[in-house]
Amino acid sequence: MAEGIGTLSREVLEERLMEARRTYRLNMGYAGLKQLPPGFVDLVKKYNPHITELELSSNDLTDLPDELEEFRYLRVLRLKYNQLKRIPSVVYRLQQLMVFDVSGNKVGKVDEAVGHLTLLKELDVSGNEITVLPDSLAALPKLEVVQVENNRLEVLPDNLGELAAVIKMDLSTNNLRYLPNSLGQLKKVQRIDVGNNLLTKVPPSMGHLKTLKEFNLRYNNLDERYKAKVEEGLSKFLAFLREEEERERLEEIERLKPIGTPVGSYLEYRCKAEVGQLVKTEMGDITVDNRCWIRTGHTLTQVGSMLIIFGGQLLKDGSTTNDLFWMTMDRMEWHNQPCKGDKPPPRYNHAACYDEENNRLIIFGGRTAERKRLNDVAFLDMDTWTWYKPSTEGAAPSPREQAVATFWAGNMVLFGGHAIGGRTNDLFLLDLGAWQWSQPAFSGTAPSPRQACALCIGHGNLIFVHGGRNNFVLEDLHVMDFVTKTWTEIPCEGRCPPPRHSHHIHVHKDHLYLFGGLDELGAQSIAMFQVHLPGDQQDTYATAKPKWVEWDSELPYNKNRTATLWNGTISIYQLGSNTLGRVNDDDAEKGLVFWDVFKTAKLEGLKPRQLAEDELRPKNAKRMRVQHTINTAGKMPRSFTQHTAHEARVLQYVQDFQRIFEELYPYRRPLYLTPRNECGVAKFVCTTIRPSQLVYTELYDLDGAAQFVADFLSYEPLEDPLHPPDTLPSPMSVLDWRAGDSFDLAVVLASLLIGVGFNAFVVMGYAPYAVVQNDQRNTVCTVLEREAQGAAAAAAAAGSKGSDSTTSGRSASGANRERRVDGSTTNLPVPVGALVGATPEARAPRYNIKPLASLKSKVLKAQAEVPGSPAATPDRGGIAPTGDLGNNPDDEAVGDPMAAAAAADSTGAIDGAGGDPLAEDHDAGICKYVHAWVMVLPGKRDVSEAMFIEPSTGRKYPLHDSPYKGIEMLWNQRNFWVCLQQPQPHSDSRADPRDISYDLNDPSKWEPVFEERGMRSRSEGATEESEVARAEGGTSRVHRNDSVRGGNSAGLALKSAKVGGGSSRLQGVGGMSIAQRMAQRNKLTTPGGGGGATDTPPRTAEAHADGGGAMGDDGDGGEADVVPDIPPSWVLKLTIPRDAFDMRCPRGSKLTLYRRCQHEIFARFGDCSRWDGMVERLVLYGDDDRTIVTEIRETFTRRRDKLRERRVYPQKDTTIELFDRGSAFALKDILTVKNDRRVFNFYAAARLDGLEKREELENRKIIEHFVGRDDRLVYRSATYTEDAASTAAGGAAAAGGGPEAASEGDPEDDAVRRTRKSKNRGGDKRMLPIRKMTEKFARNPSLDADSDVAKRVYYLTEGRMRVDYHFGTNRITNSSRSFTKDGQSQIVQVDPLAPRPQPAALLEEYSALLVAEKDCLQSVRDSEWEISEITRTRTNQEQNITLETPYYDIVRIKAEESEEEEEEAAEAAYDYLSPFLPTLLGTQQLTRTQALEVREKALKALKDRLIERANIIQARLDEETAALAKRQQTFHRDRDQMTATEEEDYERQTEESMFRIHILERRLRRHEEQALHKYYELDAKLRGDSRLQSLLNVY
Repeated sequence: MAEGIGTLSREVLEERLMEARRTYRLNMGYAGLKQLPPGFVDLVKKYNPHITELELSSNDLTDLPDELEEFRYLRVLRLKYNQLKRIPSVVYRLQQLMVFDVSGNKVGKVDEAVGHLTLLKELDVSGNEITVLPDSLAALPKLEVVQVENNRLEVLPDNLGELAAVIKMDLSTNNLRYLPNSLGQLKKVQRIDVGNNLLTKVPPSMGHLKTLKEFNLRYNNLDERYKAKVEEGLSKFLAFLREEEERERLEEIERLKPIGTPVGSYLEYRCKAEVGQLVKTEMGDITVDNRCWIRTGHTLTQVGSMLIIFGGQLLKDGSTTNDLFWMTMDRMEWHNQPCKGDKPPPRYNHAACYDEENNRLIIFGGRTAERKRLNDVAFLDMDTWTWYKPSTEGAAPSPREQAVATFWAGNMVLFGGHAIGGRTNDLFLLDLGAWQWSQPAFSGTAPSPRQACALCIGHGNLIFVHGGRNNFVLEDLHVMDFVTKTWTEIPCEGRCPPPRHSHHIHVHKDHLYLFGGLDELGAQSIAMFQVHLPGDQQDTYATAKPKWVEWDSELPYNKNRTATLWNGTISIYQLGSNTLGRVNDDDAEKGLVFWDVFKTAKLEGLKPRQLAEDELRPKNAKRMRVQHTINTAGKMPRSFTQHTAHEARVLQYVQDFQRIFEELYPYRRPLYLTPRNECGVAKFVCTTIRPSQLVYTELYDLDGAAQFVADFLSYEPLEDPLHPPDTLPSPMSVLDWRAGDSFDLAVVLASLLIGVGFNAFVVMGYAPYAVVQNDQRNTVCTVLEREAQGAAAAAAAAGSKGSDSTTSGRSASGANRERRVDGSTTNLPVPVGALVGATPEARAPRYNIKPLASLKSKVLKAQAEVPGSPAATPDRGGIAPTGDLGNNPDDEAVGDPMAAAAAADSTGAIDGAGGDPLAEDHDAGICKYVHAWVMVLPGKRDVSEAMFIEPSTGRKYPLHDSPYKGIEMLWNQRNFWVCLQQPQPHSDSRADPRDISYDLNDPSKWEPVFEERGMRSRSEGATEESEVARAEGGTSRVHRNDSVRGGNSAGLALKSAKVGGGSSRLQGVGGMSIAQRMAQRNKLTTPGGGGGATDTPPRTAEAHADGGGAMGDDGDGGEADVVPDIPPSWVLKLTIPRDAFDMRCPRGSKLTLYRRCQHEIFARFGDCSRWDGMVERLVLYGDDDRTIVTEIRETFTRRRDKLRERRVYPQKDTTIELFDRGSAFALKDILTVKNDRRVFNFYAAARLDGLEKREELENRKIIEHFVGRDDRLVYRSATYTEDAASTAAGGAAAAGGGPEAASEGDPEDDAVRRTRKSKNRGGDKRMLPIRKMTEKFARNPSLDADSDVAKRVYYLTEGRMRVDYHFGTNRITNSSRSFTKDGQSQIVQVDPLAPRPQPAALLEEYSALLVAEKDCLQSVRDSEWEISEITRTRTNQEQNITLETPYYDIVRIKAEESEEEEEEAAEAAYDYLSPFLPTLLGTQQLTRTQALEVREKALKALKDRLIERANIIQARLDEETAALAKRQQTFHRDRDQMTATEEEDYERQTEESMFRIHILERRLRRHEEQALHKYYELDAKLRGDSRLQSLLNVY
């Protein structure tokens, strides 16, 4: 280098090198260099190895050496005006390069490697021959200046707009014909020069360049519109570009928008979804699945033309998601949007609303995948797709799910939901500016607690709430005014929407629209309703009674659908359509599909629905349930939707049987053999019965099962009362639905009874209108029936014991009173007749007169009954003739009220009240109303008498005395029998249940579908046994036929003469059964006697070759091998959940109207139970119109105050309350007559004073009775002073009967007693002046009668005392003594030989009497105080009723909330950072200083706790060590004097001490090891906490 470099002399070169040492800048420009000489880099490094700028301009360089890479700190490199044809590769390896100038060369292109220069800020490649720029240029994050002017560029990279830091861009003097749209993304650009190009237009997106200050577009081929706008200035030109962008966007939308398919008022679109779309995010490129799988528990929010779905549970795998899907109605493409920020955890059943003022989606609450309820708030900034979790102030709502939310005046309005403690009806406001929760106070009638209701804002300040569900699905409508803060329930008219939840409401142009939701069965609803709103004033809603109108939604059924109402439009996503094609049903059931069809319509374009005549009638609930089951048949068991091969054979056989039956009896009602089940599949009716034995012992007896079915299931009349139902669902579904018609209830009851061993059958026949409608308004209440029967039984039992006339003549009310006092029963009436003047009930007959013996010849009677005899007449099923009926008490009817009501339909009135005229009109002529009930025959479970059971009421009837009018057929799980005992073989002929025989083995009376072994042939007629029975008088007798398989036909042999017409009809068909005819036909048509591929008939033709149908000696006729067996029931075993069983009645309550009576029952346990514990209420009326209440009986359970029953008699102002043991004050019952008296009965054994009864005559007298006292006190009374009139009346009474007569009661008139008011009423009642006190004592056998006190009377106002002694043996008088307070005494001594008492003894006795008087007075005052305390306590108990929760209710409540939720709720209740975090508002984040402070405080707190714990362990260790040392020292000192026992104690104590020391040492070591680990663990947890993320921000 001695000669220099290029044109530079040595001196100049050295001067520049020295300058580079000083300034870190080396200038080698204008040196005439064609290439850098070898050793140049080493030479420069000798002077300064860290140069940052190298100037090589104005040379003839064609390349650069690779050694230039050794300048690692080079920041600026200038190579302009050289002969470079390409950028040297070494340049791309200069990682610190910030300025690169290569202008004025011959560079043809820029390599992709330019993207490695990540710190590059300025790039100048102007004056070259570049034709294209690399895409990697856009990856330079810090590039601020780009100069590419005077090149040959024809096109720019499409991603050039991603240069986030560029400020200046010069693209002038090129051949550009258009600019990329991405240039509109340059957020910091200030100057753009694209002059002298070939541009005809500018990307409209550049109108959003807010920082642009200069935009040169001169010398281009711009359109005239663009030229004109350019000349108007930059701001107007940018505005023009924005307008142009909007115009192009709309044009593009119209061009790309899918063409909707008109379907009625809707437009249907096919939704698209790209499966593997590559999306760029801050974390890199990710692949997303844009299919929005069908789900539940999500939210659908509409924002203009965009619809957003968030969260939910996927049906395909049950997973919970927090994905966000959106779609615009412009493109109909699903997008799974990747979001930034603090994304909320996956959830379902949450609430969402759109903040239209800030373009945010607000999310609240819901439930996580672990079933934990939430109350957090999150919002999504839809401009940046970023999630935030704001910090809220105020009392937040409790964690809940299925709350509803909407936006109003900058607030999110939140209502209802299901919280951990139950459903709520509270309303919260969240200020979305200050993030402040508030709960305003409201007045008026608020909606009941509910979840999943519908909520919307209308008329500015009104909020509407409709439906939802709590224990039941609701249908009410409420409105609340935010101005007056008042709730109002809107009473509506018209065709009101049925109860529903999870639906939508929307106010549009003074109309409220309602759509969709789930009905009471959980079925999807497609109904739409509209109601006109009266106005924007809330006051008008309470009285306007707006009218609902059903709107035609024009929507067919779809497997899955989600919808929303917004701005007068309805938007719906669904699975396929009739127009665009259906989806695979199996995939839809499994959730393996996404919503692929979108429908939208204007609400104003929809019209009111034109209802058909049948739709105007109330909808049949059973049909709706069946339709819902058919729609969801895929979820039902397989046996419900398919037939086994066995079932198919039996169905074919049954259909053949029915066809032959119709041929033989063309005018008979069709047989009810194969009704469809709830899935629409035909099933043999016998297989629908499913015998089941449930775990509840209450269902094991006849009465319990019948009453349970009547209470548990809601009765629904047949849709067509003249025909049996087309659908006979399984008893499993009926129990699940909790409702059904007579056929459904009969099948359920028969299944339960057969399951526990009863011989039960389902009977199909005819019944009066009142029975089929379950109208019991003309019948006596079943509760009163049971009481009357119990009273009659008690009276009969009392008479059978041979008691005296007084005892035997005791009325039924007296017997009931004894039961009430003993507390042994609660079903019998309380004895209030004697106390309140009630009329006693009718007495049972005291004497039963034996009827005269019948002197009629039984032989003659039997001969008269022979068929064909002129004297033969029907004897009504073996019942005695009408004339003899009254003489034989055994033949009397039970007198059932229902039977009486049925009889009264044709004869007149019941108890003086006319029958139901409507029922009389319906039942006029032949009864045609079809009905089903249950028959139980004897032979099993100790049933001695056959009976009918009405499943809708639980009533039992004897066969000869029932309300039913005819029997057509009956069946059980084994067989099906058709009654052949109609007088005429046509549909209007009725086989009266009282006239027919129930011997199911007699084929002349009953036609079986499957003939069984042991069954008599039809040609055999009546057996010898039946002949003998008729010869003996035709009496009704029950016998068991064990030959019938399964005990099905262990029937009642009510033998009767063959009914005329029926037998002739049978003779007309040749004496062969239908099964025999089927066998004969099959024999003639099947080669080989019926063997083959076809179905086998039940009886072969060979068995009847003789034409008489006689069987072989073995009784089976050889047909056993070809008789098809009935397949097992297709119904699963019946089960009833415990909570449903405890509910006992539909919806938790059931009301039944009887004649002059109203009976209500309520759920005993569960959510549907009453708050006051009432389980039954019976209201008795004094008139047929039920307007005059005579008695109210209320039964309670689980009351903490132990109240069991309350009876109120309004006409007598009387109330009776009965309590169970354990009540306050040991109360047994309380009788209260207003303003007259109160009677308290106690459980004496539970009281210390032995009080059994206390009667208080208001302000007149207190009477108490005791038992079991040590002082033998049995009676105490206190009489108060009265006014002049009362005193005179009392004096007259005393004069007439003495003190005892005064104790009997007051002769005042009852009306005067009730109306008289106490002078001291409301004052100090305890201190009423007492006129007289009386005490009575029981006999003490250890004392003489003359010294055993019987009664003490204290006349306080007269100042005297009287002592009466007990009567001696065989004496009619007793001794007595009277003392006055003035010192006088009077002694009556019965024994004249007894010594007279000395004055000292009398004085001592007088002193004792004074003390006893004082004690008695104090006891009376204590009784007064106790009465007031009882009154106060009862008032408090009624005002604050508390129920005791049974164990299984507690378990049920805990089961509702999973263990995971409890644990997580406990964890969420304590936030480990809450003691250290400062107060933050909204989206405010911690600064790094605050985060460091929080971290230091948390670590210090943990360190202090660890040290404290170590100190505690160390202190205990030191204490144990010192104690051991002291003990050892004492041992060594006194060892010589210790005994062997003391040494053993020392050794044992030493071992224990050593063990404790060892444990403490191990605990200390383990604590020291774990302390450091816990410290580092907390430090890592703090660093990973999202709230302390600012800790990671170093700069």
